[in-house]
This record gives sequence, C-alpha cells and structure tokens, in this order.
Amino acid sequence: MKKYTQILSILTLSIVISGQELDQAFLNSLPEDIQQDIVNKTKEQSSLDDPIYRSIESQTELEKKKLKDLKKRLEEDLKYLEERLSEDEYDPASKDLMLFGSDFFSTYQSTYMPINEPNLSPTYILDFGDVLDIQLIGQRDENESFQIKRDGSINLPDIGPIVIAGLSLNDAVSLIKSKVNSTYIGTEAFITLNEVRDINVLVSGNAYNPGIYTVSGNSNLLHVLGVAGGINEHGSYREINLIRNQEVIETLDMYDVLITGFYKSKISLKSGDIIFVNPVKKLVNIDGAVKIPAKYELLDSQSLYDLISYSNGVTSDADLKNIYLDRILNGKIESLPITNISQFRNIIANDGDSIYIRKHKFRNVKINGAVLKPGRYLMADGESINDLIKKSGGFTENAYPFGAVYENQTAFIINKMAKDKLYEEFIDNIITVSQKNPTGNFDLTAVVELTQNLKDSMPNGRVVVDLLDELATEKLVIKDGDTLTIPEKSDHIYIYGELNYEGALKYDENMDIDFYINKAGGLKENANRDSIYVLHPNGDTQRFDIGRKNIFQNSPTSEQMQLHPGSIIFVPRGIDNSATNRLAAQAYVSILGNIGIALASLSSIKNN
Repeated sequence: MKKYTQILSILTLSIVISGQELDQAFLNSLPEDIQQDIVNKTKEQSSLDDPIYRSIESQTELEKKKLKDLKKRLEEDLKYLEERLSEDEYDPASKDLMLFGSDFFSTYQSTYMPINEPNLSPTYILDFGDVLDIQLIGQRDENESFQIKRDGSINLPDIGPIVIAGLSLNDAVSLIKSKVNSTYIGTEAFITLNEVRDINVLVSGNAYNPGIYTVSGNSNLLHVLGVAGGINEHGSYREINLIRNQEVIETLDMYDVLITGFYKSKISLKSGDIIFVNPVKKLVNIDGAVKIPAKYELLDSQSLYDLISYSNGVTSDADLKNIYLDRILNGKIESLPITNISQFRNIIANDGDSIYIRKHKFRNVKINGAVLKPGRYLMADGESINDLIKKSGGFTENAYPFGAVYENQTAFIINKMAKDKLYEEFIDNIITVSQKNPTGNFDLTAVVELTQNLKDSMPNGRVVVDLLDELATEKLVIKDGDTLTIPEKSDHIYIYGELNYEGALKYDENMDIDFYINKAGGLKENANRDSIYVLHPNGDTQRFDIGRKNIFQNSPTSEQMQLHPGSIIFVPRGIDNSATNRLAAQAYVSILGNIGIALASLSSIKNN
C-alpha cells in the first residue's frame, strides 16, 4: 500500500510540476518539507490560473472568492492577536454570564422509576402502601409482613386493627410494641419497615419537564424536582412551592441548598401533591473581581449587597476604587460609578442590573540570570523593568546589563507572523527562479539552505532594551508573561559562518572585525564579503561590507563597527540572486537573534 501511495505522490508531483514548468530533478533535490511547501504553493497558484476563458459573471465570482479568502485570513490573524494581546477590558455585551445554579440539575441523578428505601430515619411518616415486618419472639413466635390499609391501619392477630398512618416510624414502633406487650406475656416485638410506598406527584409551572411523576414516599420536594429535570430558563430558583389541598405548605429556596447548604425538608410528600415552580424574580449580573462571577436571582426586597455575598465576596486583586453599576434608566443603560462597596447595602436591586468590579492588572513575569533573587514575580499595573530589577535585588557583581534579553509576548506574535511571511516569500522566490530557468542551469543551494534554516528557527519575542539608560527603562512598562534574562560578563567574541574556524575568540577592545576574521582563519571561497552581520549583545544587528570602505551608517567600515564583549560575527554564504539577497538580510537577523538569546540563556543557567 505504501508503494502505491509513493507512486501516486510522484504522479501528482509530476502533474503540478508540468503545469508550473518546474524542474523535476531540482525539486527532488530539495528537503522534503520545502519540497512539499513548493508543491502546495504551485497547486494554489495553479487553481487560481486554471480558468483561462471566463464570462464576466465567473470573473466576478472568482474575485469575490479571492476577497472572501483574504478576509477570512485577516479575520483569523486578528482573532489570534486579540486573544493574546487583549488587556481584558470589560465589555458587558461581550460576556454572557451563566445563571447561578443552572448546572445543579444537569448532574443530578434522576429516575422515573419508583425508589424503595427501607432503611429510613425514625421520623419517616407512615401512610397507605408502606409495609412493616413484625417479628414476635417469646411466648408467641412468628414473623409476618403487614401493609398499611387505606384506612391507615394494620390488623394484628389477637390484637386487632392498629391505626398507624400519619405517625412517624418511631412512634408507630412504640405503639405496636405496647399493644404486643399488653396482649402477650413474655413476648417481644421487633418491627422494621420492609417496603416504602410509591406516590404520584404533579410538577408544574416553570419546570424543565412538567408532568406527573411516580416516586418513593420518602422523596422530598428537591428529589422530585431533580427527576423532572430541574428548572427551565423562565423559572425561579428562589420560590418553588409545595401545594397540598390548594394551600402552600412549604417553599424551597434553592439558594439555601446551593449557598448555605442548610436546607432540609420537614414535610414528606403525599400522592396528589403539586410542586409549582414560580416565574423568575430579578436577574442581576456581577462580574470582574469577585470569586463567583455569574447571573444571580434576587428577591424583591434584596439589596445589591446580597449579590456581593452570593458571589463569595471580592477577590484579593479587586480595585475597589473602580466599581460600576449598569442600570436600565429611561430606556438607556446608564453606567453609575460606585465610590464605596458598602453603598450597595442601600440600593434595592432592579431586574437587569449589572455590577462590574475592576481587577488590578497584576502581571506574572520572570527574571533570570545575574540578579540576586532570580525567579517569578507578580508586578502591579504600570510597573517597569526597573521595578522588576529592584524586586529581584539588583544585579550581581558579574552581571552584564548591556547583554540583557527582554522577551515580550506581543513581540513574539509579531515576529512569528513576520517569519511566516518571510518564509512564504522565500518559497515564492525559489519557484520564480526555477520557472525562469527550465533547463535547471542554476544553483540555489545557498538559498535552499537558508530557507531551511529559516523554517527550522523558532520565532522570538526579543525587544531591544538598554538597561544602562534608566530613564528609558523606567518608561518601559512590563507586560504579563514577559521574561528578562541578565547574562554574566563575557570576554569572548563569537564568530560563525563561512570561515575556516567557527567558535569563540578572546575579546580585545582594540581590535576590529578584520582582526577576528583573520583570527578565525579567514573567509572561505563562498563567503559573502558584501554582507557580513554583527549581532551586538543588546540585540542590535549591523551589516557591513568588508570589501570596501563605506561611509553610510547602515553599512559601516570595520573601523566604524564598535564590537562589544559577547558580540556575534556572522559571515553568510554568497547568494547569486538579487531578489534573494533582499530577503536574506531579514532571515539572517531572525536567525542571529535566536543565537543571541541562546547564548544569554546559557550564561544565565550557569549563573543560577
């Protein structure tokens, strides 16, 4: 099967290559993942170019499709950014809070079948249908079961009828023992409840599944409500009535069960009882810095302070100076600032009210390396890198602040998108060059190698900072998830690329780039003398031309290039393609950035 799959892949590849005039031998020479990316790209281009003869209508539809696809990609990118860059600003319309207690009945074990529970408490009230086992031991030995009749009695031999319906199990046992003792001398009675009666109860009102249910005689209002599926979206959790003979004899407030846990029904159900779920009362929202943000139901007399209590109070990061009450007034939603949370005691809730308590935006950040107390820290809103360094105890004696690596989540996302876009441009460039040279008379080895390195490199979120400039770092507000790495002092220059020797060389402040290149054995034949890159410890990257002296700032001469301990010199391979040269500079900066972060991280690990 694998063999046939490979053959099919080759045939598909050949068709794509034929349509786009790509060289088969060249394509086969590429790494598999780059080869597949090129195939996918050419398929995409081919699908767009296929319709050569189109009507005006079909051209319009094609343009609509292109715009639709572009819009979809932009929306996905925007969503990706919003999810990660959001500052959690409050928007009442953007969040639909769950109704408190609505998940209670979704996990409630229920059944429509009768439930017999013989082992009941002594307070269980007996009625028609219950079955007692009575065992006599002594002058008279026997064991017999007796079902309570419709008149509420059981009939014992030689004793006669005993009315026990309406009595608790404990009282009924005492009565039966007394009758036996007075009738039989030296005989003791042992009474147990063998079977519990079934009853029919009507569930009505705003229940999820209203109807008549057959349940155990030991069931209470909450049991039956669970069997009926609970309360629907229009029902009240605060007023559920048990009606018997057209009178409300008990009311269940589900908040007693959910919040205090003290509810216990004192009334056993009887056949013919009605459980009525009343309409919902006032629904109010509370969100933000509370322990259980949700939508709650308040009674007519309750104040908004009860809402604070139901939500388990405010969290430790609550900003009590930024509390807002959104209330519907004159057909508009007015946002009313609350200066003190105790004000809610005097505000009776209105249906539709919404409270929002802002959270202090603490940031969880990390500092590694050459500081006295490396680790994770919780930073307040508005604190800067300087504050983080102070919290960590400041720099150690061997710290190298100029080589600090500051990584930020926002920068990571932007760099990732830029890297992916750059990789696509490399793929497009390879396709373009191969199509312009159908005979295969070209060499893209360096381009392919660079493309592969770019694909394999991880994007980084480094932001260039100068910790020696306290005024600038004081303005740099730290964000959640940021990491600051302080390496130790270095006395090396690192040199990589098309040289006869790669590695670390001892730093000499009086020497220039030419010195280090010669120290590394000089350039190889394929070295690009026109574009040599230097990554400085602070993250800045510079390019210069070693072949001739250049007065421009972005292409300094070796004398103008100030090297620092920990600088990285990179000599790339020459690329004989002007279009790729333009892209290569961006790729080298990205790849070099990862090398710099890796070296700084190794230094910080050694320090820890």
